[in-house]
Amino acid sequence: MNTVNTITRHLLISAAVLFTATSVLHAASTDALRQAHGTRCAKPVFYAQTMNHKKEVEICIVTPSVSYSFGKTGAKKKEMNITIPAASTDYAYSNNQVISIQNFTVRNGDTSYQVSAGSDDSGEPFASLYVYKGIPETGKLLAEIRLDPATVENNIGHALADEGIPEADSL
Repeated sequence: MNTVNTITRHLLISAAVLFTATSVLHAASTDALRQAHGTRCAKPVFYAQTMNHKKEVEICIVTPSVSYSFGKTGAKKKEMNITIPAASTDYAYSNNQVISIQNFTVRNGDTSYQVSAGSDDSGEPFASLYVYKGIPETGKLLAEIRLDPATVENNIGHALADEGIPEADSL
């Protein structure tokens, strides 16, 4: 019985050490990613990485326009990098006692890119990138890419109106 207790104690201690080290490393890497991100974008609206951290999405205000990029994390040249007039974007947000959600939509021709972030009814954070043919309300969903909530920098809110970004009618 003493052997079982000793093995159990060692396993619990090892698990605690591993969990602590993993948490510290993840926090340090997330902070480093955000610091590196901050130097590329003077007025960030939204930033996040995919769940596997191989790609990133970034939306920035470049007055009087908005830039949208998506591609390999840390790469200077992205798979998609567009700048569009602020009037071709909109934002929406809703907060109540159960959920919190913020959306930002970039329209480029007949394609819309919408980031969505917030917390669900159990308080868990979420973030996704949706690609639509047409507008999100009536268009066809082409792709949903889940984003890691721990990497999200979210500045979607009413202050965007001061930058010329229109607020959507509803969420």
